[in-house]
Parts: sequence; C-alpha cells; structure tokens
Amino acid sequence: MNTIDLRLPAKAPVHFQGPSEWNEVTPRQWLQWVRWQTDLEGAMAGRFLLLQLWFGLKFRTLRLLDEAQQLRLLELLDWTDRHPSRWMLPVIWIRGRRWVGPGDQLEHLTFGEFVFAEAARTRYQAAPSREDLEELAAILYRPARWPWQHPGEGGRSRFDRHQLEGHRGRMAALPAAILKGTLINYLGALEQLPRAFPHLYKGSGSSDQTSGSWLDVGLQMARQTTAFGSYHQLENTNLYLVLTTLDAMLKENEDLERKLKER
Repeated sequence: MNTIDLRLPAKAPVHFQGPSEWNEVTPRQWLQWVRWQTDLEGAMAGRFLLLQLWFGLKFRTLRLLDEAQQLRLLELLDWTDRHPSRWMLPVIWIRGRRWVGPGDQLEHLTFGEFVFAEAARTRYQAAPSREDLEELAAILYRPARWPWQHPGEGGRSRFDRHQLEGHRGRMAALPAAILKGTLINYLGALEQLPRAFPHLYKGSGSSDQTSGSWLDVGLQMARQTTAFGSYHQLENTNLYLVLTTLDAMLKENEDLERKLKER
C-alpha cells in the first residue's frame, strides 16, 4: 500500500493510504478505474478522481497543494498505466446467477475458449461493437457449475459453443464498464503469454504481443499433433497445458535444426 503524509498550512499532519499495485485493488475500485478510463477526458482528471476515491483525499485538500506536490501524488498511480494480468472481477451476477471468470492470467481457460475469445477480440479491435464485447464476456465468464454438472476448471461449467449465443444475450444486461473492463483485463493477461512461451511467440515473426498472428502457429501445430487426442479433447484441455506443450515442441524443433546446421 502507498501511504501519503501531508502537512498542510495551519493544520495537523494528515495520513492517507491507498493501493500501490493491481493486487491491492478491489473489484469496486477496478470498475471505478475502468469508468474514468472511458468517461473522463484526460488521464490527469481521472487520476485526481482516483486519489479522492482510493486514498480518501478531499478535493479541498488537493487544492491546498502546489503543482509540484500534486504531480508527486499523481505519480503514485503510474502503475495503473499497465494492464493487470490478475483477474480483477472474479465473479459477476446476472439475474441471480453466478458467473465465474477465467482466473488470474487466464489460468482456468481452456484452449477452445481461448480460440473463441481471440476471435471476438480481433473482431472488436478491427471494428468496435458492443456485441463483440458481450461475446468476449460470454466466453471468459462461465456459469458456476451445479453439483450434478461435469466440472470445468475453477468451479466453472464447461464451455459449449452451442450455448454461446444464448450466453451472449445474457451478457447484454451488463453495464458497459464491466464489458470494457473484461476486454482490458483480457489484454493484460495476453501480454503475459509471449514471455511465458517465447518459442511459440517467436514462431509468428510478429512483434505485436496481442496481434494474434503468433496464435496461428499454435493453432496449426495443435491441429496437426495427436498429443491431445481428438480436436474436441484439445478444445477442452487447459490453455496453459496446450501452450506449454506447443512451446516445448517448437523448442525441440529449433534445437534439432541447430544441430543439423552444426554438422
């Protein structure tokens, strides 16, 4: 946590405390951040608002500070410029039903869910529409499973592409902040993948971490290998298990090519 100690003219010292990283941000604070990202003009205005919401600083207190002091306070929120990989809104409720997110860094996502999520993200970034955000949310949030259901990962029901349209319709009831926050959070998780799987990412020949072109390499390899059984089984396999296997296969190929060149 960040602690602010202020000495104001003719007043006793005052202390304020607020988050210093995404791990310390609550779901409510996360949605506040998402709202100012989309509703306010200028990052500075948003940060002044967050200082009031997250640290409890009053507007009249901020007005008593000189420009240098204000700028130092704003720097306490520099870390919000980086997208979080932690899943900031683990659970949402829609009409009395609980929906569970994919976990930090997409740890509970299956490969099939990832493929569908990437398709929705790519469409949205090419031509933004609320419908694509709703579909992305419908993929990343799964209904909490009932006791009699076959378990998915993280207490989620299994993804079924045939239910996607119906689930997307339910996501239409969500506020814009949750939908936009889902996209931002997903992008933050994607930024971690090239670092975790360098051989798979390098195979795309792209420098854009979220371009999706590196995924084409993985998709082609995943369809060709029998390591995961049928393609249906592949779709229901944990994303990290699939990417770890594909990354290891690419590394093995690179090592073999290097040895052949050295002969």
